[in-house]
Amino acid sequence: MPSNKDKLYSVITGDIIKSSRLPASKMKRLMNILRNSSKEIRTAFPNTIMSNIDTFRGDGWQVLIKKPELSLRVALYYRAYIKSSMRIDKINTRMAISLGTVKSLPKRSGSDGIGEAYTLSGKASDEMGKTRLLFVSNILPDDQNINLIFGFIDYLSAKWTSRQSSILMLALRGFTQTEIAKKLSIAQQTVSGQLDASGWYVIEKGLISYEGILKAYCR
Repeated sequence: MPSNKDKLYSVITGDIIKSSRLPASKMKRLMNILRNSSKEIRTAFPNTIMSNIDTFRGDGWQVLIKKPELSLRVALYYRAYIKSSMRIDKINTRMAISLGTVKSLPKRSGSDGIGEAYTLSGKASDEMGKTRLLFVSNILPDDQNINLIFGFIDYLSAKWTSRQSSILMLALRGFTQTEIAKKLSIAQQTVSGQLDASGWYVIEKGLISYEGILKAYCR
């Protein structure tokens, strides 16, 4: 386990799968969504990201998470946010989440920082191939078990529809079914049905397990 002085962070590096197939009008909309995503994530998870989300290579992004236990929740929220905003069921994200140290914190954009967490996430993102959600770390002893959790969660969340994603964005923030129904002006039965169809209750158990592992290790 790292010493007290070795503060651990997570970096999420991601991109949109097959974005080149989008028509020009939808690609322009996607770029606007990516540029505005920092504000959305800051609102959803206060005091969690260290800087604005940095976009690169057109549809790629990178962000530093100062609360590593929330990294998977943020990544899933990002997936749901893009699906919901684009209103395209088949659009999907590929994301590599690292856990590691950072030598230099970012001043403006997410890619301004330097350190192990950045290197691991960036390299994993370039090499993950058809894998859509991957955890990587040189210091956590059970990352293989974490990637089993990631695999189950990715299998379910990759199938979210844009309608489900609007509901799941609120579920990921901890809102109850009643609160979600009120915020979206829909019936609670609709919320319950969509959460069940999306695999949320399995995903939630995976999130709790992942967050417990990282909280215990990073404390």
